[in-house]
Amino acid sequence: MSEREETCILKGNVQIDGAYLGGERPGGMVGRGSENKVPIVASLSPNQVGNPLYVTMSPVRGFTSEEIGI
Repeated sequence: MSEREETCILKGNVQIDGAYLGGERPGGMVGRGSENKVPIVASLSPNQVGNPLYVTMSPVRGFTSEEIGI
């Protein structure tokens, strides 16, 4: 997947969203503050009718402008 992402350039009406991946572990916090979850940024480039053509996903340290590069 990472090799394919290197050759694809997102263009047009690029959509970006953040999410957390991971699950609950006993004894830890739940929700956004959980140390068991990894923040990611997903970006997609849709076609003319809005269906995704290319999607990229990247882990980030947090959802700051500097971290996600906007």
